[in-house]
Amino acid sequence: MSKKSIAARSIIFLLILTFALKIFSSLSIAMGYNANPLFNYSGYSIFQEPDNSVDVLAIGDSNVYSGIFPLIWWEQDGFTGYTWGQASQRIPETYEYLKQIYKHQKPSIVLIDGNNLFRDKTDIANLDSITKAKLATFFPVISFHKNLNPHKIKNIWGNRYSVMKGYYYRKSTHKVHKKKHRMKFTRKTWKINDISASTFEKCIHYCKRQGSIPVLISVPNYNGWNYRKHNALQQIADKNKINFIDLNLELKKNINWKKDTVDGGDHLNIKGAQKTTAYLGEYLKNEYGLPDRRGDQKYKQWDNDVLEYHKLLKLNTK
Repeated sequence: MSKKSIAARSIIFLLILTFALKIFSSLSIAMGYNANPLFNYSGYSIFQEPDNSVDVLAIGDSNVYSGIFPLIWWEQDGFTGYTWGQASQRIPETYEYLKQIYKHQKPSIVLIDGNNLFRDKTDIANLDSITKAKLATFFPVISFHKNLNPHKIKNIWGNRYSVMKGYYYRKSTHKVHKKKHRMKFTRKTWKINDISASTFEKCIHYCKRQGSIPVLISVPNYNGWNYRKHNALQQIADKNKINFIDLNLELKKNINWKKDTVDGGDHLNIKGAQKTTAYLGEYLKNEYGLPDRRGDQKYKQWDNDVLEYHKLLKLNTK
């Protein structure tokens, strides 16, 4: 076989592979939506929102889409928000998603959850995550391949628009059985890998360059959080001169781990999310003076979404 023939076959193979990856990427995103609007927490639904209409963006892993419910901000304080959460999200993915989101939204505040800082513990793991995140910008199936599930085929015709603004509604309760002093004070600090820390700081500086105020947060998580991690995030916040809200501390007496968690302490249910989001809303309103947009016809859809949410809630509790 000649070199030209080998080269031609290689090019054809790469073209077919690229085409297939593009098709499966589109499917992986489409199948990530949910046919029931109450459970559609796809981050990609943010692109269905009008451009430059989101005041506050919350981004991070599953703790974020389980614990922050932006419709509460609208009802309570009148500003808009959106939750972009992804299961086991890595810091490089956060960075790449921010670049996509800023093409359509210019949020005043970006809440960056710090839990994913502790996932990649080695340089190899970090470099692997960076490579996958870069490739996933062209082929999202790399990040969302788990959506390619036959049971999710119906979601292709599901709701692209998220009434829930990216929040994952869950009302069931599975209490924490462990008894441990997870937030016992210590001066010790969790060691964060240097590449993780550097990539996280890229997220912070990118938000600043776009004109947003980045705020570091930690959503309540009984099983996965401790004071050493708190100290590590506080150091990053101090170094970059941004605020850090550790909701594990701020809501230590408010979150009831027998009633407010859906899975024994890993994620919050709707009761826990309501407490967390309400506290955040009050803090953001007082600290940053976010506008009250209720009554503005440009944001009438938010009133409609609140009504739709309560309607869906009744239908799903019968």
